[in-house]
Order: sequence, then C-alpha cells, then structure tokens
Amino acid sequence: MSAAGLLVNLAALTLQQWPSLPNTGENAGSPSSIDAEAVHQLRIAVRRLRALIDVFSPWLKPRWHHRLNGELRWLGQSMGPTRDTDVLATTTLPALRADYPDFDWPAVVTHVEHLRRDARAQVVEALTGERQQALHALLLQAFGIRHDGRGEIRSARALRRPSRTPGKRPRAFAKHARNMLRAQYMALFPDCRQLAMLDTEQLHALRITIKKARYSAEVLTPWLRKSVRLPYESTLHAAQTLLGQLNDAVVAQRMCEGMPLSDAQRDTLVRRLDTIIVNTASRAAHVLGQLPDAHTLERGMHGR
Repeated sequence: MSAAGLLVNLAALTLQQWPSLPNTGENAGSPSSIDAEAVHQLRIAVRRLRALIDVFSPWLKPRWHHRLNGELRWLGQSMGPTRDTDVLATTTLPALRADYPDFDWPAVVTHVEHLRRDARAQVVEALTGERQQALHALLLQAFGIRHDGRGEIRSARALRRPSRTPGKRPRAFAKHARNMLRAQYMALFPDCRQLAMLDTEQLHALRITIKKARYSAEVLTPWLRKSVRLPYESTLHAAQTLLGQLNDAVVAQRMCEGMPLSDAQRDTLVRRLDTIIVNTASRAAHVLGQLPDAHTLERGMHGR
C-alpha cells in the first residue's frame, strides 16, 4: 500500500473514534451535555491524528499540515483544564486527605468543585462550538472520508501530488518510517538519562517527547519487529504514565495556592507533593533505563 493510502486508511479508523457531540444550540452548552468518556475518546483521537500528521507530513500539503496541526492542538489544549481538575478531585486530593485527615477538607473540596465546574463549562463550550464542528468537517475533507466512514485517496484534499512527495513506492515510505523512528528515539536523549537534573517544565517537555515517540511507534508498527516494538512501546507507555502522575502533582501544587487552607497546611501539602514529584521522577528514570539501545532499535527495523 502507498503512503497516501496508508495515511487515509489510518485517519479513517481514527475518525471513527471521534465521539458524537451535540451541535451549538439550546441545551448544547450545559455541563451534562458531554460525558467524561466522550472527552477521553476525543483526547485519544486528537493525539493519534496529530501523530499521523507528524509522521506523514511529507505527503501532506504544507498549508493543510499547518492548519490541521494548529486546530488539533487547540482542541487538545481546550480539554486540558477539565482533565487536570478531574484528576485533582478524584485522585490527588483523596490521597492527600488520607495522609492529613485533620485539614479543613470540606472547604477545599468545595473550592475544587468550583474549579471543576468552570473547567467543565469551558470544555463544553469548546466541544459544542462552531470551531470544533468546522475542524471535524475539515478532517473529513482532508482525508477524503466518505459517509460510510471509509477514506478515498482521490477525494483527500490534504494530500500532495505524488511528484512532490518522497515517492509512491512502498520503499520510499519504508525509508521515511525508519528515519522517523530514529529521530523520535534520538529526541529522547539526553533528558531521559538525566531526569534528576530536570526541572518540572523540562520533565513536562520530556513527557510530550515520549508521547510523540510512543504514538509514532504505534503508527509505524509494520516497520518494527515485534520483539523490539513491544518492549519499546511498553517502556514509553510506562514512562508517559509516571510523568503524567508527576505532572498531576505539579498541577496540584499550583492549585494549592488558591485553596482555603492555613499557610502551615498549604506548606505541608506542597512539601508532600514535592516528595511525590521526586519519587515519581526516580521511578520514571528507572523505567526509561530499560529503553533499547540504538543498535537494538536499528536491528529491529524492517526494511520493507
């Protein structure tokens, strides 16, 4: 299959996971109009589509690449605050409450629920608005998605002419795939070997790099041998999860500033969260130490 055909098929499969969202109108903007599962599905779809656009960028018209990437970034960012406040309310705070039961938790819970409502209202406004609807329509046009959900190369408006791509033959994409795998792997270094020296912003940037490497590896599955791909993807997934937990602790620290607590109680929570950050970074460093070396990854690449 050609690179363009593979891109259209993968995009069609991903867009089938795009949840049905209410249109702008009466009751569409109410917080109950979109459930948490729909937001979760949409976050995954956005990540996978951005990975596809990144991997297949030489086969996309530059203006389409730029527009799709920008709009998908906006949509992903619009869902960030509701995810952060949900994790704070359902995971981080209960753990802290178990450690410090004597704090004034009812007031804190009320404060956090207010933050959740605000974040929820923002995400509902974004997901039921015209911009989201226009983006979905744009994606269907970009990849030639028909009414039955299948993609059609001839109708895909985002595709470059074959003469302006690296080539139509499968070997052309195989070469590109190997180069992408190498580039994403090398982007992990040296930060993945020196987590203890990174500040929280650098750790967040590393998490994004790991996420890109993971989703790119999923797209490029046919070009990695199973014996290398499975442990590679498993390591990236575990590291991404741990650095996500670390970022949740950083977000909780930031939100502590507005919580109705005494200065002593706030300082206690911040120190506890500092400990969680350090310990989680240590665990992530251990996991990343299990990444295959460059020679192993190279030997694990298919030449097809």
